[in-house]
Amino acid sequence: MIIANIIQAQYQLITPQELEQRMKNKSVVLIDVREKDEYDQGHIPGALLKPLSEFSAKELASYPNIVLYCRSGKRSHTAAEKLIEAGLTTITELQGGISAWQQAHFPVVA
Repeated sequence: MIIANIIQAQYQLITPQELEQRMKNKSVVLIDVREKDEYDQGHIPGALLKPLSEFSAKELASYPNIVLYCRSGKRSHTAAEKLIEAGLTTITELQGGISAWQQAHFPVVA
């Protein structure tokens, strides 16, 4: 329970609408933690592919304003935990993943 509270205090969930605003208003680094075949089928414009199966928190430590996403949120949550363990304190995750993004009728590219 304590660990869950620490994790919640160190990262933020945002809606697709909030992400779209952040993408318009400031620089964010979108990280898609799905596998390559999923990414190739469609991803949020500008997203970088960093599959959870090959995920390196150390590699991403230098990126500012990271927003993680996957299909529904489970893998991006795992990636967020890895980044927190690596010492990052400002992590944002797209609530509901790309599924929520598409349900909100925002674009994807293949």
